[in-house]
Amino acid sequence: MAPTVFAPVPSRRAAAETPADRDRVVDLVRATSLVVVVAGHSIMAVVAWPGGVPVLGNLLAAYPWTQVLTWVLQIMPLFFFAGGAASAISWARHRARGGEYPAWIWARADRLLRPAFVYLVVAGVIAAMVTALASPTASEPLMNLLTQLLWFLGVYLIVTALTPLFVPTTPGRAALVVVALLLACGLVDGARFFTGIPAVVGLLNFVLVWTVPAYLGSLRAHGVLDRVPRWMIGGVALGCVGLNLALISHGPWPLSMVGMPGAEVSNMAPPTIVLALHSVVLVCVVTLLDAPLARLASVPSAWRPATWVNLVAMTLYLWHLPVLVAVTTLAHVVALDRPVGLGDDGWPVPDGWGYLLGSLVFWAVYAAGVWAVVRLMWPFEHAPLVWWDARPRSRAPSLRTASWVAALGCVGVGVSTLVLSGTGLAGFPWRIVDYAGLPLSAAGAIVALVLSGLAIRWAGAPRR
Repeated sequence: MAPTVFAPVPSRRAAAETPADRDRVVDLVRATSLVVVVAGHSIMAVVAWPGGVPVLGNLLAAYPWTQVLTWVLQIMPLFFFAGGAASAISWARHRARGGEYPAWIWARADRLLRPAFVYLVVAGVIAAMVTALASPTASEPLMNLLTQLLWFLGVYLIVTALTPLFVPTTPGRAALVVVALLLACGLVDGARFFTGIPAVVGLLNFVLVWTVPAYLGSLRAHGVLDRVPRWMIGGVALGCVGLNLALISHGPWPLSMVGMPGAEVSNMAPPTIVLALHSVVLVCVVTLLDAPLARLASVPSAWRPATWVNLVAMTLYLWHLPVLVAVTTLAHVVALDRPVGLGDDGWPVPDGWGYLLGSLVFWAVYAAGVWAVVRLMWPFEHAPLVWWDARPRSRAPSLRTASWVAALGCVGVGVSTLVLSGTGLAGFPWRIVDYAGLPLSAAGAIVALVLSGLAIRWAGAPRR
């Protein structure tokens, strides 16, 4: 299919043609979690402009009592849960057709990387222009946001690559695996907070923590969760909540399930055992609500919007933050900023009821901008890119070699997207950022990302 400018999303047809055996709850959960992420970023963002320089804050930091709401609204783990279920189903069907691992992981990676490459081309050009024309002091805080969310692509792909290890099993053995993963997350946190081991060890939890909901998603796909008594699932949820309360009360872990400006520790970056336990709670709640969610997903007025979101999921995820940056900047340029001051700690604080009234207009403009950009860019999520999606001319490698190369390529994608998340696009393409003594650059990370993607393509793309 060729990209068509401002093409309509065929959600009506896709919703009508949904197979009868499709797990609609998984799709509904995925769409809901993404919408909450997109809306949450616009609600939490509070920006002050002292001297024309943006200072980025968070509404939850301005009103600390609201941080407890993140125990309900931080539902990013459900995206990994839904992804784990979808990947397990996809892998099982691929194997049933006689397919091998490299071809399967290439198909999954291609869907993730294609819109990411388009995004980075556009964002890179804009960032280079801003570097050349704008003051670094004024532009860096906002330009650093453009790649902040790319960590998800790499981590999601690594966790997806582990899917063949998530084999069908009994509830008892599955519980042991979950406990082992949680213990591993806790050990990483313990090494990070209570020993002299460099804090960089915490990066391991980007894989360990997000594997927890993905593995639970595979258990749903294999029917394992259906064999667990509901009273036991409720007990596990309550136990995990209690354990999190204890950890937060007596340890270095913060209350908020999202990062706070200026905080020494975040439960999100790197993720902690607290977020892993929170993932288990969310999965338990979804499992307990499975029947009403299935009924809701069967209602056309609910299913079609969920289908729309899932058809444009990567586009929506990649582009909503740049739209937020653009709307925030435009509001300042035309002197229509929401009233914001600086608190005693130097972070932005909303200034009176005018902030709420201004936010209503701001959110409406933001929603319209997100809709317009998604309508413009979503075809690139599905349309093949020239050369990238062409069949390689090279001879196919052996299965063993291809499997290793594909797996290492997934790791390379994960590392490069984490670097991009940490460096941002401020000063692109020349800026160097020091992390744990290592010089990192966004330009180098993009090169590494492309090479890693090419490795997966070489290993798994079908030959001519």
